[in-house]
Amino acid sequence: MAERRARRGSKEDSSVAERVIGAVLFAIVFLGTLIWGKLPFTVAIALAAALGSIELFGLFETKGEAVPTAAVLGILGSVAYVFMAHYRGPESFGYITIAILFFSFLWYMVVLRHVKPTKAVALTVLAPILAGLCLSHLVLLRELPVKRSWLVVIFFIALIWVYDVLAWAVGRKLGRHKLAPDVSPNKSLEGAIAGTVGVMAASLLFRLIVVSIEKYDWFSIGVALVIAAIVVVLGPLGDLSESLIKRDYGVKDMGTLIPGHGGIMDRFDSTLFTAPAVFYFLFYFVIK
Repeated sequence: MAERRARRGSKEDSSVAERVIGAVLFAIVFLGTLIWGKLPFTVAIALAAALGSIELFGLFETKGEAVPTAAVLGILGSVAYVFMAHYRGPESFGYITIAILFFSFLWYMVVLRHVKPTKAVALTVLAPILAGLCLSHLVLLRELPVKRSWLVVIFFIALIWVYDVLAWAVGRKLGRHKLAPDVSPNKSLEGAIAGTVGVMAASLLFRLIVVSIEKYDWFSIGVALVIAAIVVVLGPLGDLSESLIKRDYGVKDMGTLIPGHGGIMDRFDSTLFTAPAVFYFLFYFVIK
């Protein structure tokens, strides 16, 4: 029994170390391109969107619900969302969505007539929306019309990381009540509470750091708390939404690209809904 516990403890320590290494490597690439400049960050997010689309189509193909050639449409659509966000802004998203929808129907009508089209078209459109449209709002946040806009992205991403770390650590040690047992059995109510309290406190601290670097008159305590509220509400919903997909396809992770964290979509799941919400809140209601 003691030997079994020792092996289990060693395995858990190894898992924690792998997660830390994966998080550090991801942070270096993400923050490096973010601070480097708008175009380098756009290229990095476009690459992430393309890899995310590949992960999603890899799942769809396991059940024969999409075919590899259709994945090309999804990947191109994902990349188009990101680059058009950089060059044309959010007003271009409607055109891209209609184009993806049109070419998906055309593809299954002319090229892939042996595939049942309805679900195939829906999945071909879903992948670029999740991987491209949602992630492209990180680019839009980086390009907000303020000095050193990368500080806003760091503030937002730091809150997501605080929530993820606290929810995981507290849930792992103290979690007793399942948050959504039918969707993601490992998430606990205790972890969610710890993450929420931690994010609210961190938003006040991080705001002080940001305004000490750049004197944003618009970045009030109220704005910081609203962003924190978006993170603690929509972040877990993005995570659980991705868990729904993974549960449907019977997989634990979307991929294996990032050690200890899974794939690109596993790492960005908490930003799927939060990045758009934070951008539109700041763009339409705060930054004039």
